[in-house]
Amino acid sequence: MAQPLIGRLAPAAEPGVEPRAFDYDDVTLVPRVASTLAHRSDADPHVTVGAADLQVPLLGSPMPDVCGVEMCLALAQEGALGILHRFQTVDAELRQLRAVTAAGGPVGAAIGVTGDYQERFDRLVDAGCRIVCIDTANGAHVQVAEAVEWIRGRNQDVFIVGGNVASGETFRWLEELGVDAIRVGIAGGSVCETRNETGVFAPTPYAVAEAASVRRRALIIGDSGIRHPADMCKLLALGADCVMVGSALAGTREAPGRVIVIDGKKHKIMRGAASFSVQQEFAGEERYLAGLRNSMSYMDARTLDEYRRNVTILRLR
Repeated sequence: MAQPLIGRLAPAAEPGVEPRAFDYDDVTLVPRVASTLAHRSDADPHVTVGAADLQVPLLGSPMPDVCGVEMCLALAQEGALGILHRFQTVDAELRQLRAVTAAGGPVGAAIGVTGDYQERFDRLVDAGCRIVCIDTANGAHVQVAEAVEWIRGRNQDVFIVGGNVASGETFRWLEELGVDAIRVGIAGGSVCETRNETGVFAPTPYAVAEAASVRRRALIIGDSGIRHPADMCKLLALGADCVMVGSALAGTREAPGRVIVIDGKKHKIMRGAASFSVQQEFAGEERYLAGLRNSMSYMDARTLDEYRRNVTILRLR
């Protein structure tokens, strides 16, 4: 496991002064030893995620416009792992799971924490799925705890991916619940609406470094805002075991997003999982984001006084 760097990059703030966060462009990697690798192919970045031995520490995000059958198979061919999204019927997700596994590819599948999640879990596991992602915007929620407890009582062998979280405290909370791998990063994605709607955001590099400083056993999945290969490298250097990518994959041929033509050029649609269009299409009901109330729920705040007491503010510069 990589050594956490938060001690060097973000020293403890003085009393009454907010801690200073850092984002991708605020850090850089510097070599301090002479390399003995004859060729870059000598580098072996493999990581084990549950039953999957990945040659590339990369996961495809469980978003409707990112991970379908073609994407999961393409990722598997490159030694990475795709996670099938949950914004579809159970039967549709099962068909996709069977299609990927029939072709010999490793795959994970997402479930929620309400509605049909128990039926979805049972049917996915019965079909052979052993990597299950509890896919929620706020991984530090009592409903996640209840889902983890139910899953562990149901099946001890399933590898549970949880999240998302953005702090050391919430990472440790999920880890102590028994989650095996934790997605770290909130609101850093290019199409994520959480930051604008709720004010909740911590730069993914900073959040990963915080998680690495408290981690005992769970894998850290750096998730949000990866634009370039260098961003992936930085998250891994800061302590992530692997990264999760969404928008960087969404424009590829294998992505399931709809193609539209603008000024003669083809584009693929990419939406955040919490966006209104996704909720309307896959949940079948109108669910507008109530920004302040949603933000308060992140802070476990039922009143504005509790909100002010529970919130932590970071300075980006």
